[in-house]
Amino acid sequence: MSALELILLPFRVLYKLYCLLFFAISLILLYPFFKFLLAKPGRYPYAFKVMRFYAWCFHFFLIIPVRVIAAPVKLPDGPYIICPNHSSFIDIPCIYLIFKKYFTFVGKKEIEKWPLFRIFYTSGMNILVDRHSAAGAVQALRRMMAEVDMNHPLMIFPEGTITKNAPHMGPFKQGAFQIAIQKQIPIVPVTFLNNYRRLERKSFFHGFASPGISDVIIHEPVSTKGLTKNDLPELEKRVRDIIEKPLLQRLKAGHF
Repeated sequence: MSALELILLPFRVLYKLYCLLFFAISLILLYPFFKFLLAKPGRYPYAFKVMRFYAWCFHFFLIIPVRVIAAPVKLPDGPYIICPNHSSFIDIPCIYLIFKKYFTFVGKKEIEKWPLFRIFYTSGMNILVDRHSAAGAVQALRRMMAEVDMNHPLMIFPEGTITKNAPHMGPFKQGAFQIAIQKQIPIVPVTFLNNYRRLERKSFFHGFASPGISDVIIHEPVSTKGLTKNDLPELEKRVRDIIEKPLLQRLKAGHF
């Protein structure tokens, strides 16, 4: 550990503690509202609005303003798949902040073990995928197809989990691309350029953590019209290249 890192360490630890306390206390305070709104499917759109408000509070009180740094993108009118890189704990609230249209979040089944936070994914509003169960994966796939049929976008991290090697990306899983091809819906790639520097996935005494601007690029939608399952590897590579290119450019320029 360098001298600079030693100097910054106590500030990073205090900031992480502040983030954890804010998340826990605010979620406890809002939990009754979420419990009520997530009790029935008809209330899900209202729950989504409260979740967007919660995301705004999260970024405001953690002093992490979000800045979309690319030209405005026209999002598809129908369903689509939001496909971002996953490098930080703040990626999820960031997504809720920048996408206004109701979407269904697809996450890993392990989220069920997270106290309080699990309500967002066990209520039925969002979808959890059990990667260790073929039957569970099929059931989740059917749910995703049903959400698309209801004109709801899906939000899927193609890496499946937060990478431990940010800003480098982890390997992609094919689920998002299989659904996109099967339903012939576009993919909207998203690049979080520096979220890992705001709140990295590491222990209290390791990793980046600091207030600051969260820079985001929302890329042009990638069409899947006419593609078949034979085009899946090419589609996956194309989306990955789009998301990864700005990260590699920043690395090359030494901006990280």
